[in-house]
Amino acid sequence: MPESEFWNRVPEGCRERLQRVARRLTVEAGETVFLQGDRFRGPYVIDKGIFKVYQLNEAGKEAILNFFFPGSIIAALPMLKTMPVYPASCEAVRDGAVIYIPVDECVSLMQKHPDLKQCFQEDFVSNAEFFKNKTTLLMLHTTEERVIFFLEALGAADREVYLNIPKNQVALYLGVSAEAFSRAFTALKKQGRITESDGYVRLLDDV
Repeated sequence: MPESEFWNRVPEGCRERLQRVARRLTVEAGETVFLQGDRFRGPYVIDKGIFKVYQLNEAGKEAILNFFFPGSIIAALPMLKTMPVYPASCEAVRDGAVIYIPVDECVSLMQKHPDLKQCFQEDFVSNAEFFKNKTTLLMLHTTEERVIFFLEALGAADREVYLNIPKNQVALYLGVSAEAFSRAFTALKKQGRITESDGYVRLLDDV
């Protein structure tokens, strides 16, 4: 099984056992990993690609909670809180692969290796901070402010980031139309706030 940032964080004493029971699943863009309300089977670690976690409101409108990248853990919370079902849905945004780990094996090992539980908890805390940022983002009034906030969260203020996410999906995450996102992105480029080359984006200081 390919190494990942996740496996490097797993305590050495239980890494081999987890890797024996884990399964690597290839997923095509648009394919569902699990649906909100499905019986919880265990967490997934992203090995390759980009995935989104989302919920549907009563009207069936999709609200993207977060994007996940290689090394990230999806659905650690249901395991830590012993939830019977997945509280949200997960879908591949780009072709990729996930590593599925059965929940029973995880729980059994966490009881023997507290460091493993801490590994999942740290990832959950990191994602919780992102969800907090999402709440802040939706309080911003202009689309340009939301685009800047999103790029800052991706680290684009410090380095070039590969924005390999379909722009309509980014727009959905930002809570704006695809047209509004495109206009705002183009305006920020003209203002010199953003540079873009071959999909790599960098957020610049105010000029």
